[in-house]
Amino acid sequence: MDMWITIIIMIVIGALIGGLTNLIAIKMLFRPFNTLYIGKFRVPFTPGLIPKRRKQLAVQLGETVTKHLLTAEGVQAKINDTGFRTEMTELVQGEVKRFLKSDMTISELLQKDFGAADIQTRIQTTTEAWLANRMKIMLESSNGKEMKEVLPEKFVAAGEEKLPEVVDWLLNKGIVYLESDEGRKSLASGIDAFLMDKGMLVNMVSMFFGNVSIAEKVQPELIKFMKHENTRDTLLQLLQQEYRNFMDKKMDEALELFDMPEITAGLAKEITARLPIEEYLNTPIHSLATTVEGWIVNDLTPKAVAAGLDLFVAKLEVLLEKMHLAKIVEEQVEAFSLERLEEIIIAIAKSELKMITWLGALLGGLIGLFQGILVLFL
Repeated sequence: MDMWITIIIMIVIGALIGGLTNLIAIKMLFRPFNTLYIGKFRVPFTPGLIPKRRKQLAVQLGETVTKHLLTAEGVQAKINDTGFRTEMTELVQGEVKRFLKSDMTISELLQKDFGAADIQTRIQTTTEAWLANRMKIMLESSNGKEMKEVLPEKFVAAGEEKLPEVVDWLLNKGIVYLESDEGRKSLASGIDAFLMDKGMLVNMVSMFFGNVSIAEKVQPELIKFMKHENTRDTLLQLLQQEYRNFMDKKMDEALELFDMPEITAGLAKEITARLPIEEYLNTPIHSLATTVEGWIVNDLTPKAVAAGLDLFVAKLEVLLEKMHLAKIVEEQVEAFSLERLEEIIIAIAKSELKMITWLGALLGGLIGLFQGILVLFL
């Protein structure tokens, strides 16, 4: 009877020692978190295994993630998967539809999402500067060329075709002016100024007839002269010759006749002022997108998504290299709380750790049983 009690006691003691040893070993994976000292001497097995090897663990995890888990080949295979691309396309199409139906104006969008203020002034200033610069570049690139070579052929031909209309317009304006009171007064004043410089005899004639009478006699003749067909033909030939001579000039020679910097700046400003910039900026997005929504959603968006994913796949290795994922994992592991890490591991492997503890107790009990039987026979 005493021998059986001895065997039972040895089994219990062995089980306690085995279970307690495994429990302590599990705890020593994490604890203590810091090195303990007695005086100047470090307590053995402190800190725990994981805190002690934390740096090596972080490095190893980083290398494992980049070499075996999050690899460029794996990510590329996922991105190239037809199902994934379809899901991404549908997701982007949904976001684009939502955006295109928005009541927000372009101005509000730029201010809200991009923090851009005074959009209209910025666009006008930028557009004006761009137009002026483009005109300057165009003019500079045309130096050495004749005007008719630089200007479109249709424009040159149209300009010459308009010359008869210009001549008729000039002559009609001249006739209307001469027939007006202002024209008659100007003619009389001109004749008076002319006769004042022609000597005493002419002055006597002028005094005798009176300059107004001379103007009244000259005015009908001038009007008749301007209405004559030969006058029109002569003036037209003169303008045509001057027009052709001007078109034969080199571009830089022709431009010397004008203040081009001021002209280009003025044109750019005038063109920009006529653009409906304010109107478009204050128009809701859904109003602007009405006519193009189908094209954007069904045609442009799938192509843009495909192109974006293809570019991402092509540059993926470089992106992963530039991101330094191994370093990121290493830094995250090093910064992770040991208490929290212990809680996570124990929560995940709680049943397995209990089994290890009970296994230690079982083995300890078997050893105790073996020792008891051995003592019984000895």
